[in-house]
Amino acid sequence: MRNYRTPSGDGSTFAGPCEPPTDHATDPPERPGPRESPAGVGYPRSVAGQEIDAVVVPTGRHGLPADIVAEHQRERILAATIAVVGNRGYRTTTVDHIVKAAKVGYVAFYELFEGKEDCFLAALGRIVSDTRTELAERVSTELPWDEQISGGLRVLVELIGAEPERARFVLVEAQGAGRDAYRRYEEAMDEAVPKLAEGRALRSKGAPELSAATEEATLTGVAWILQQMLSDEDGSSPRQTLVAATRVALAPYLGESEAAKLAASAAKS
Repeated sequence: MRNYRTPSGDGSTFAGPCEPPTDHATDPPERPGPRESPAGVGYPRSVAGQEIDAVVVPTGRHGLPADIVAEHQRERILAATIAVVGNRGYRTTTVDHIVKAAKVGYVAFYELFEGKEDCFLAALGRIVSDTRTELAERVSTELPWDEQISGGLRVLVELIGAEPERARFVLVEAQGAGRDAYRRYEEAMDEAVPKLAEGRALRSKGAPELSAATEEATLTGVAWILQQMLSDEDGSSPRQTLVAATRVALAPYLGESEAAKLAASAAKS
């Protein structure tokens, strides 16, 4: 069975998929500070007053078709869900928080989504799809295998730096937002397995045989390294993250020495 759970701050792993709490329309009690997350991953302190980057549909009579209105509202809700969950964490986010941030009504929300979990899954799917497209556009499959791996990791590091809330949504919150969310997280990680496995053909003759779980273990290590960029305290720099992640990804196939050399070179390019 696959297990991509990343380590928590005490050296154990995430507890894994859990049943999400029942939605309530009212806010939970205010926290004394930002939620402490597994693995020491930090959260921004507030999204109060944050403008959601989506088209605002005018209120009142505007003559827009219902499907256009619904699509704009959906986009606002997804953007708000990513921003709010990135700030509060999944378990302390309510539908009330989302609709207030999105500036839509409850009726509009429930016409589009069954509840908080359904909305979270839609936002998760959007981020994964956007990331997949970004990787396909920016990393050529014509490059040597090691350059495809390092290039893909460079794209991910840049995306984390530019959009940390979206990264936190996938790398942290999806692991504890319920069984379906964790399954989607696993599926997203699985997409990288075939590309990593291509490295098996590059191993030197006489090298010990790799276990069937090599790709799974490698991806878990890479995910943990990427998470460190999200830490409030002593967060890894983009360059440190790229070097460490590239080295972990290449080492099982090319050996530690060659992986370290290629990782350092990738960070300079």
